[in-house]
Amino acid sequence: MTGLSEFVIRAWEKRYKAVVPARTETNRRLYSEEDIEKLRLLNEAVKIGHNIGGIAGLTITDLESIIEQNSTTKELLSEEVPSDINSLLDVCIEAVKAYDAKELETILLKASSKLSQPQLIENLIVPLVYKLGELWHEGLIRVANEHLATAVIRSFLASLIDQNEPDENAPILISAAPRGQDHELGAMIVGVTAAPLGWKVIYLGPNLPVEEIAAVADSLEAKVVALSIVYPGDDQQLKLELQNLRRILPQNTSLIIGGRASVDYLDIIDEIGATHIKDTKRLRLELDSIRKNKYN
Repeated sequence: MTGLSEFVIRAWEKRYKAVVPARTETNRRLYSEEDIEKLRLLNEAVKIGHNIGGIAGLTITDLESIIEQNSTTKELLSEEVPSDINSLLDVCIEAVKAYDAKELETILLKASSKLSQPQLIENLIVPLVYKLGELWHEGLIRVANEHLATAVIRSFLASLIDQNEPDENAPILISAAPRGQDHELGAMIVGVTAAPLGWKVIYLGPNLPVEEIAAVADSLEAKVVALSIVYPGDDQQLKLELQNLRRILPQNTSLIIGGRASVDYLDIIDEIGATHIKDTKRLRLELDSIRKNKYN
């Protein structure tokens, strides 16, 4: 009826007080129709990208509202992809294979004049980064190819961030990759996505101890810390790092986690009450929601 397993329901009850079922004389849980409906709505809301820790206390009416609101954002989430985007991706790959940094830079600059920034990031930069990673893992390009591409894309993304002049009182977002994460482009993509939305982006780079990230967040009173996790997907030390980060971050600082390998850490992301973001479209929606909730 709810679409949830017994394990998940118990976890949401215990950790988030999502519902408080009545008890029979033999201490068995007794769920009301209202409890069942709320759990069903919570499941729907989580599926469309909401964090259970942030919505567990909402009423049924509130949950219905945010689910209905999601349907109104589908146009944003299905923004039309230009027909020539695949050819742009192909010529980028060819430039990388030819070690032609100048050509790659020229292609990216031309693309930025033709595409909106969300289209540019979601439909060209992100697929390009993923494709290069796949080619490298398959042995179809050399480490030198990958490093050349990373250098060009890094410089290009930094220029996009710098194009935005945030207001003096703009909320601060810190973007980084935690210790053990050497791939930095994911964290930079977060910054490029956030800057046009009115956030002041502080990009700290890759392989950073969480103590340093938390110290900067505390010093600057950051509203959001966003982490990129790309590889590997089974780092037990990283799980401990994420737990520690949430403990030492200011309570009112939202923690957002994404990246290719982030899906392998969903259990710990849920445990610490962080928000998992699967793509830049959802990131834009989440950042917009945070601004509305914290500044209205």
